[in-house]
Amino acid sequence: KPLHIFPNIEEFVRRHKAGTEAEFEATQKLVDQINKENNKFQGWVLSKIRQTSKRSEYLVLVQPGPDGERKLPQQGEPAKLRLVLADGAVTRFWEARRIESPMAFLSTTASNPDKIAAFHVTVYIAEAHEGPSDGVGDIMLTDSNAVGINFLLTASEATKDAELGALDLLYGRHVNATERQIKAFEYFVLLRDPEFYVDLHEQIPHLLGDLQDPSFASSPLGKKWALLNPQQRNAYIHGFRKLQCGICILPGGPGAGKTHFNLFTIAMAQSKPLPRPVMVKGRPEKRCAKVLFIVDMNSPVDDVANRAMRLYQDLGMKKSVIRMKGWGAEVKLSDRLNSAEDKASGDIMLVDFTNQFLRTANLVSLGHGSAPRSCHAPTLDEAAWQRYDQYKATKYEELTNFLEGELWENNDVIPLRFRRCVYNLYRDTLAEADFIATTPVAASNHFRGMFKPDLIFFDESPHARELCNLIAIANFDPIAWFFCGDYRQTVPYVGSTTSDCENIYREQMQVSMMERAAAANAIPFELLMNHRAFGGLHQLASTMWYRGRMVSGNDDRRAKALPHIRKYLGQFMNGQECTVPRLLVHIKNCGPERLDGTSAWNPAHVDWVMARVRELLNNRDFKHAERDEPGTILIISPYKKAFQEYKNAIKRLPQWAQRRVETRTVDVVQGHEADFVFLDLVKAKSTKFLDNPNRLCVAVTRARQGEIIMMHPNMVQSTTFIRNSQNLRPIYNLC
Repeated sequence: KPLHIFPNIEEFVRRHKAGTEAEFEATQKLVDQINKENNKFQGWVLSKIRQTSKRSEYLVLVQPGPDGERKLPQQGEPAKLRLVLADGAVTRFWEARRIESPMAFLSTTASNPDKIAAFHVTVYIAEAHEGPSDGVGDIMLTDSNAVGINFLLTASEATKDAELGALDLLYGRHVNATERQIKAFEYFVLLRDPEFYVDLHEQIPHLLGDLQDPSFASSPLGKKWALLNPQQRNAYIHGFRKLQCGICILPGGPGAGKTHFNLFTIAMAQSKPLPRPVMVKGRPEKRCAKVLFIVDMNSPVDDVANRAMRLYQDLGMKKSVIRMKGWGAEVKLSDRLNSAEDKASGDIMLVDFTNQFLRTANLVSLGHGSAPRSCHAPTLDEAAWQRYDQYKATKYEELTNFLEGELWENNDVIPLRFRRCVYNLYRDTLAEADFIATTPVAASNHFRGMFKPDLIFFDESPHARELCNLIAIANFDPIAWFFCGDYRQTVPYVGSTTSDCENIYREQMQVSMMERAAAANAIPFELLMNHRAFGGLHQLASTMWYRGRMVSGNDDRRAKALPHIRKYLGQFMNGQECTVPRLLVHIKNCGPERLDGTSAWNPAHVDWVMARVRELLNNRDFKHAERDEPGTILIISPYKKAFQEYKNAIKRLPQWAQRRVETRTVDVVQGHEADFVFLDLVKAKSTKFLDNPNRLCVAVTRARQGEIIMMHPNMVQSTTFIRNSQNLRPIYNLC
């Protein structure tokens, strides 16, 4: 059984170390299964990056299939790739590594260009006769110039190495871990008896001091402060006073503005220099706080970096923002082709950025794309290239000479001096950064020696396993660590959750540090003012999972369409007033669900929901909660088959209507919302999967103004519903 309170650190280490190793073995089995499927994707050989006497390197773009990212290599992970030609012939498998999408540099006619995956592919000379052509020549990605792509996946050890490496740094060899980091680790595990405290307002006095300045209220930051709700202000003023071992654990509910609050705190910390000089290259230097923002998922890395960029612009703050995702795995160590020269010279660099830099140079030389938008946060490669372009005639003149002279182009062993020039460029770029958004794996590598943050924010930390959270403590020693998220909606992702899995610690690994902290009464402040839901829609989740403490931060008078939605729902209640705009609906004579493997859908539910969707779309009174524009609709289901059926039904709507409706499964709907939400539970019997409290908490907190829960009439009569349903039955009673 999982422990929420550990008796000692040894038990924590034993469970999580064994569980992480078993999780990797389960991942290997999954990878083997996917490889056997021999999935085919649509792709394009965009351009040749580099040609030497022994190998050619290409940039290949791939369109994810119906299953999206699940069956593609993750960013930074190694794999093998082969082409499937028009006549059905296939090439050999070549080395490939997924890289950051180049779409910031390119313009293309492809649908959903942001979804396209990019790969750096290496073809050795012995295979050159069957290698791809130099590329499509332009960036018109069409069916006519596409090729088929197969992948041979490899179970990446990057996450396992990062997590176990963090544990080893803090509990094993204690290499590079300060006494302060060790004490923070001990508190992280035991959640009791902290050996020191951090007063953030003492360490960064202007966080609180500027609030007392009479001119603050009229300043850009003062206007942002005025927008914070009472709970956010209370956490800001009092919650930073006594951080146990420098750790701030700050949960937040749906629509509570967690990221908004964090970014405001960061902007305040960076608005003035730190009171104490920071050692930079052996010399004391007055500078503003540097921030590392860690998110366990790739897409939110882009989102938070772009939001930080926009916030700095709104505030008139000139700050350098960088977003990084697969960087840690890609630049782990110098390429083996260069290792002999490095060894002979006695000048071994920790990281080789050369391949990244050459790819960027190649993309810029294509010249097809417009510059990234001003609110678009650059990747590390883009930021490095911008810096190089600014100083190429002065500070990086030697690098320019290499590029113009093409001294590297035909050499299999890239000259050490050239790689040193590139390394210095990237090192300088990281050193000058003020805000870096990245993933835990990227943060765990040599990056930690090039960027020294003063504040670390680990967003959505309950989604990450505990050892993943520890990466922030093991690799950095900032003033404070912030762990944010909602443990009621999110649990750590563990792939080995099937009943036949041999990982006996999988349930332990699905317990987050934040959930354990709640059990230990170690959370003094929470953000539970909901700014999403109107009309009392927040009350169901508040009663079910937030101990009645989640309150509304909205004035219902602002939602002009709310009376119309209440009236619309009232027609299903024999004209009675629907005070809280949520209904639980049974369809009379509803047939059973239809199965599709392990998934399911209910045709009667789909037909009924889509009829209501068309009614709402054609109702001129159905407006956005806070803006004078048409309202939006979100259809949610726990099952992929139901999601697919709704997706097909939406495609049959007129184009203008399709833009206002989307469908998602429960597992990918967090962070999304709409004016009206349909939740289709599909099945006629309650199951453990359907009754999951985390999924249900997410599902019933997406609506702004109205919600309908589709429940099969036979469900309430099923034995599992009556005896074992700990969540669906109370929801049924409360609705």
